[in-house]
Amino acid sequence: MEHQTEQAPAEHDRWDFLLRAWHEVDMPDGWRAEIREVGIVLVPPPAPRHNSNIYKIERQLIPRLPDDWELHQGTGVAIPSSLRLRAPDLVVVPDASIPEERGAPLSADDIPLVVEIASKGNADDDRGAKKHDYAAAGIPLYLLVDAYDPRGPRITLHSAPRGTDYADSHAVEWGEPIELPEPFELKLDTGGFLIPTD
Repeated sequence: MEHQTEQAPAEHDRWDFLLRAWHEVDMPDGWRAEIREVGIVLVPPPAPRHNSNIYKIERQLIPRLPDDWELHQGTGVAIPSSLRLRAPDLVVVPDASIPEERGAPLSADDIPLVVEIASKGNADDDRGAKKHDYAAAGIPLYLLVDAYDPRGPRITLHSAPRGTDYADSHAVEWGEPIELPEPFELKLDTGGFLIPTD
């Protein structure tokens, strides 16, 4: 897994400032905060169909996970090399990488998979900026469930991060199975996924 590059002192100071500000955001219940290019952005709670799709992914992943790995929803993932912090819809994380401090974000260094369920209002961000952030962090697999893809609803697995993008992408039409490679080795069934109505 690629490791993040060291930051120049000015970037380090800016990252520390952004992270402190992120910690101090007073969010309404169910909301999340992310650090994006424009600054700190509040993300509203997901719609019920959105959560249903996450549950269907979790149910299939759990039997494939080692006992010392977990699934987290909406937990912050720090990407200091890009001065970003994302809160993926679903993240796979080893127990050893879970921070002790309450509210601390996860480090991207040991995360094998992130999952995003696109909403109408954020689909462009999921396809562009988030993909680049996750690649820059060296996260090996990024699964995007996108009912709003201009080519029609589809599920795309991005893999092999190179710089700020993924070298490989494989897409299937909504409802078709998609193969998740090692360490999961799972043919993810998307037949029961619900098209979001947001």
